[in-house]
Amino acid sequence: MVGKHFATMKKTTFLLCVLAMSAVLLTGCGTGGGMRWPIGISYVSGYEDVVDQYEDNIVFELQNQRFFVIESDDIDFVPIGLSLQPYYQWDDGFRLGVGFGPAMLMYGDRDHFQLPVSVTAGYTFMPDGPVSPYVRGGPSYHVASGDYVDGSNMGFLGGAGIEFLKSKRFSLALEATYDSAEVDIDNKRTGGTEGIRAAEFVVSLLFMFK
Repeated sequence: MVGKHFATMKKTTFLLCVLAMSAVLLTGCGTGGGMRWPIGISYVSGYEDVVDQYEDNIVFELQNQRFFVIESDDIDFVPIGLSLQPYYQWDDGFRLGVGFGPAMLMYGDRDHFQLPVSVTAGYTFMPDGPVSPYVRGGPSYHVASGDYVDGSNMGFLGGAGIEFLKSKRFSLALEATYDSAEVDIDNKRTGGTEGIRAAEFVVSLLFMFK
């Protein structure tokens, strides 16, 4: 009980830090550099594992109700989600930001929603060049709800990308990230839960506004 309460406190503190960081970014972080507003279209590799567990649960529940079911296809999901990753970048290339997404949605016989939230620090190489590689990393947590969601566990997000087609007000970026945060999904067959990394590997195309 104490451990669970401590874990809840950690998650609440983390989310409050994200909100505080967002407020700081919205008001600016000081002189030099500037805000960036990347909006991303992302492909999420691990979300199919969530869908598979949901479908297996549905099949198991229907079988226990004495229905003969071989396969359930009553769930639809979107493997591509939207994300917002505002950050502040100083003139020397150091960057600090927050991330929301990519949002993941499942609907049909059962519902599921998942929103990764992160705080990251990083560095942009050659910030004034025509092409700028960058790295970023920090803690992450997935806000999740749905029929079989049992809880969420904090993890670490790390990523690398490259910014190109840069202009004064706009640029594009390609980014790949790894996120170890897990969401616990009920496993009806075993009576336990499965820790699933729905956003374990993500590839994003970012439209970056300055």
